[in-house]
Amino acid sequence: MLLVAVLLVLIGIILIVSNPILGFIPGILMIVIGLVLGVLGLVGRGIGAVAGIGSTKVCPDCQTRIPAAARVCRHCGYRYT
Repeated sequence: MLLVAVLLVLIGIILIVSNPILGFIPGILMIVIGLVLGVLGLVGRGIGAVAGIGSTKVCPDCQTRIPAAARVCRHCGYRYT
């Protein structure tokens, strides 16, 4: 994700430099989107981690990954309290 963020920022800069009149707004938008994606990539595992989508935890008994919202492990039956 960080590579995409860097590319968006670079493309935004190129747009602004190459055509200051028509490329200014799209260039700024690409830079902002690139910065947001870069921050999300550094802070967590992307947009899914910030939104809580796709988050997992490891069961202490069987060591398998299960959804973070699960109260019971579907593999071994361990109950979280």
